[in-house]
Amino acid sequence: MANALTDRATFAGVLAQLVRNRCASGANRTSRTGLQATVPVNERPAVRRGIEGLIEVGVLAVHGEDIGFTPEGSQFLAHFQRAQGQKPNVERHQEDAAALKRILGAIEQDERFEPYSMDDVRTLPARLENYRSHRGGARFPRSWLAIASVVLVLAVIGLYVVRR
Repeated sequence: MANALTDRATFAGVLAQLVRNRCASGANRTSRTGLQATVPVNERPAVRRGIEGLIEVGVLAVHGEDIGFTPEGSQFLAHFQRAQGQKPNVERHQEDAAALKRILGAIEQDERFEPYSMDDVRTLPARLENYRSHRGGARFPRSWLAIASVVLVLAVIGLYVVRR
């Protein structure tokens, strides 16, 4: 049965899910600044504060420039995924009800997890996918770049032959 989460716990869970999605397959951590760079500029302050909050409550751990899940963080992510009606996709973790309760309590007390808009929070993962696809689509396609290079080389060769 899915447990109802508060707005702050939902925001923290969405951020934890973003970190998990950013981790490469099999990797336990991801670049903190790389994650923040994938978020639209107007949402970066809220995401940055939320990530800092997740580090302080013990969901995430810092490894130099990278962030990764603590064992309690994996348990929190699994709890969030179950509450959302999803099958947890984290590795096996040891159940520690006291640690989960401590994390949820700390999240409720921390103002950094106050969502700016619940509609924005719930749609953040989907909007980020859309944002990334638009950002990638705005670049000049590589195939066109290759074709333009070939045409340029042929034009230079043609000019050289004509002038001889």
